[in-house]
Amino acid sequence: MKKLFLLGLTVAIATSLQAAGKNARKNVRKVANNQPFELNVAHINDHHSHLEQERMTLKIDGKDVTLDIGGLPRVGQEIKDFRKNNKNTLILHAGDAVTGTLYYTLFKGIADAELMNVINFDAFTLGNHEFDDGNEGLAKFLSALKIPVISSNVVPDKGSILEGKWKPYIIKNVGGEKIGIIGMEVVKKTVESSSPGKDIKFIDEIEAAKKYVKELQDQGINKIILLSHAGYEKNVEIAQKVSGIDLIVSGDTHYLLGKEFEKYGLKIGGDQYPKKITSPSGEPVYVAEAWNYSYLIGELKAKFDKKGVITELVASPKLLLGDDLFEVKNAEGKKVQASKEEKAAILAAIKKDKNLKIVKNDETLQKLLDRYQKEKTELGKKSVGKIKEMIPGGSENRIPSAKNPEGSLATTLVMEAELDTLRNTGTGNVDFVLGNAGNVRITIEPGDFTYDEAYTLLPFTTNTVYTLEVTGAEMKQILEDAIDYALTGGSTGSFPYGAGIRYEATKDGKLGTRVTKVEVFDFKANKWVPIDANKKYVLATNSYIAGGKDGYTTLGKIASERGGTNTYLGDAKIFIDYIQKHKEVGRPASSNVKFKY
Repeated sequence: MKKLFLLGLTVAIATSLQAAGKNARKNVRKVANNQPFELNVAHINDHHSHLEQERMTLKIDGKDVTLDIGGLPRVGQEIKDFRKNNKNTLILHAGDAVTGTLYYTLFKGIADAELMNVINFDAFTLGNHEFDDGNEGLAKFLSALKIPVISSNVVPDKGSILEGKWKPYIIKNVGGEKIGIIGMEVVKKTVESSSPGKDIKFIDEIEAAKKYVKELQDQGINKIILLSHAGYEKNVEIAQKVSGIDLIVSGDTHYLLGKEFEKYGLKIGGDQYPKKITSPSGEPVYVAEAWNYSYLIGELKAKFDKKGVITELVASPKLLLGDDLFEVKNAEGKKVQASKEEKAAILAAIKKDKNLKIVKNDETLQKLLDRYQKEKTELGKKSVGKIKEMIPGGSENRIPSAKNPEGSLATTLVMEAELDTLRNTGTGNVDFVLGNAGNVRITIEPGDFTYDEAYTLLPFTTNTVYTLEVTGAEMKQILEDAIDYALTGGSTGSFPYGAGIRYEATKDGKLGTRVTKVEVFDFKANKWVPIDANKKYVLATNSYIAGGKDGYTTLGKIASERGGTNTYLGDAKIFIDYIQKHKEVGRPASSNVKFKY
């Protein structure tokens, strides 16, 4: 009996201790739920195959300083440091990894994918430029990409080569908490300005956001991130119309957010990084975007309450700088390497600034990039196609003259290539193309035309194709502005050339009186017709002059007031594709300009 009593006592004590342990764990979990959960998010977007560091001039400590900035090896090192120095991290890429430099032209996204794999992003969403080379091009890129790909509003048909290549969202377990991450694509731009197959369906961004937020909430997930390439304005709209999202990591619009970046001489897309919005349910939503071309990394430290609401957010966006090159202007105004004292002052100013950071290139990523750089150097000499005869371009041929009445035929040829590409891309609704002669840097010589020559001809890789609506009357004024600027001491590089549009003008006169005739090509009737002053046309041009630069004041005003679409298609890639398509190219029959000099 005594033994049975002791046995029963032992069992009772064990059961009591076990119950106490369970209650203790419940209490611990309850306490844990009452503690704020900290999540650290680092993000980039729109690196567009800008894998190498590039040079940029920033105003630092009141002085213009030219230095190295960005590059994926530098991004990778900063992300490595971020993971090491923070708990509960997520590393996100908001789309448009490809298209923009010779790395994509030559390697079709494989170089981008391999570097992205080493960085090991937690999630990547599709951008519109992922579809630039159709379903086949995207499939090739995704076959090399080993990180999670998400997009909730891009749906391949059954049997498509892209079927099953991505999911609408992923759920990440971070620090014991489930985080839902939904992917989102920009619909209108992808359909109109890229090349998705007909077997790809697109869902409205807000409709898709509502659907998948609810799906995650039904699974008990209350911390939701939208990784969205829908563009800043659309993402702000989503934040205003869809409840349940805590953070939107934005891409597509290439916005540098934060008034603090103006002091470096940079143009910002919005005063706040991130922008705080109140959702329909009254909860905060934060929208963040991290500029472009791997120049900057966005960093956010968010604290959530037990309901999954962000109660505190600390933002630390950083421009990623190199430590080798520091050029300043000397007394003669020439750029020279900073003196020891000047460099020390610059480094001290950078160290004190939370938005600037000297970052070494990650060794593994740099070695991988070195391999592609070497290949790029060799492949750059490879022929794209043949040029049949000399095609004048460059500074000496910008304005038609007695020596060269046609002017910059090379600019016209580039415009013809762009018009051909745009009318065979997406909806193909572009009526004509206009460009400034200064964007086309050299005469094109006969013989083999190489990749390197394409990027020598069109070296401005950040200058991309922009589309917008203009009336016929506005188009005439745009031509007047450009010609006046070219003739009256602005820059000869502003002189305009087009495709699908032609004009006659005279050197004599003043602003508003020089252009005497403008015609556009009617593709349905297959003939030239006078431009209609009241009709609306779709103009394609480059983003530089769309911004009002080079004397294009009317164009800049239209783009600023009514907006347009930056396709982020590079003109060098378009020209390479055009030469490859035709195999052999000669002089345009006309520059589309009759200029009375």
